[in-house]
Amino acid sequence: MDIIKNYKLKNGRVYRILDADTIRWVVPKGARWQILKANHDNVGHFGFAKTLDRIQAMYWFPKMRRFVKKYVSACLECAHHKTTGGLKVNSFHPIPKIDIPFHTIHADHLGPFNKSKRRNSYILVIVDAFTKFVNLTAVQNTKSTTTIRIFKEHFSYFGTPARLITDQGTTFTSKKFRDFIVSKGIKHVLNAVATPRANGQVERYNRTILAALGAMTHEKPINVWDDYLPDVQLGINTTVHAITKKTPTELLFGHRITNPSEGILNDIIEDVNENEVTPNLNTIRQGAKLLIDKQQHKCKERSETRVKNNIALKVGDLVSVLRTIPSQEGQSRKLEPKFRGPYRIKKVLPNDRYIIEDTPLTKKGRLYEAIVAIDKLKPWLNFQSANDDSDGSNSSSKDDDDQSY
Repeated sequence: MDIIKNYKLKNGRVYRILDADTIRWVVPKGARWQILKANHDNVGHFGFAKTLDRIQAMYWFPKMRRFVKKYVSACLECAHHKTTGGLKVNSFHPIPKIDIPFHTIHADHLGPFNKSKRRNSYILVIVDAFTKFVNLTAVQNTKSTTTIRIFKEHFSYFGTPARLITDQGTTFTSKKFRDFIVSKGIKHVLNAVATPRANGQVERYNRTILAALGAMTHEKPINVWDDYLPDVQLGINTTVHAITKKTPTELLFGHRITNPSEGILNDIIEDVNENEVTPNLNTIRQGAKLLIDKQQHKCKERSETRVKNNIALKVGDLVSVLRTIPSQEGQSRKLEPKFRGPYRIKKVLPNDRYIIEDTPLTKKGRLYEAIVAIDKLKPWLNFQSANDDSDGSNSSSKDDDDQSY
């Protein structure tokens, strides 16, 4: 039978044969929730595409795409902590990418956070423009002396870049920092004021870092956030990037590295991957460069005509509401949930405004009602069952994960 040709038995486990050099462990139905938890909850609550890429790299089971999508869409931590991204400008000016790791780096300070036990309040984020490799360092302040010290450490590992891109924060425009950059022969590109999209490489990561840290430290003491920073960094660097189609570590080192969050499943992963052929590193990087160039071209074309469509909301729909409560003095809201909910749409008003009201999950006293603009709302979670239909056979081919390989 043809079905037998697609599988093999090894060490008492069933594996799916994808091609001559690649097999994947067939995950039993009862273990799929643990697989999702290990590759979504435990590595920073990344979105559907990145979570699917992580799992496809190690496992196989029927209707994987549908199962992962339902799991991620029903994640409460993601719903509360993540904001929606999207380009809102009409012009796009991409920076040419050189296919050399750490030729160009982006840097930014993220914070302030609540002061940790180690007295840290900020994160210095450094991102390689080509491989997308990120380096996260918790720091006590944003002073130029502290920043220079971290950059020196970074350069000792990855070499001195040809170009550094930052915003016009006081740290990066100080005489001491400028003198340091000049002494290293680095070209320093400063963004225009209030134009974070010009440093979009690191700004996008900032949102990812905040969402991941917020989800991983939920219900934890507010002064231990920097304990989870290495896990977030590893999660980002071992996750397939949407543009390059490779993990940052794969583009940098030439192979995937092990993530400890996979725990007891590591031995299975090693068994599965032991016979896989790793392409030449230059070939990998050249492929990534072509994908980056292609994406930049697409973004440039799309940005000239793109219009962000409004969400179609109607009376009775459940929504999350963006938090707009100001921080109390001495307290940071960086890691608190970005949205509250669920609330119900009570009435649709003109000009993309809505009257929302409490639901039993949000009511705490007097009935709450408010008029909210559409840009402060997003649909509530889509709680669909991801159990019994995941092995069904009556789905279309686009949902069959055999097609995705």
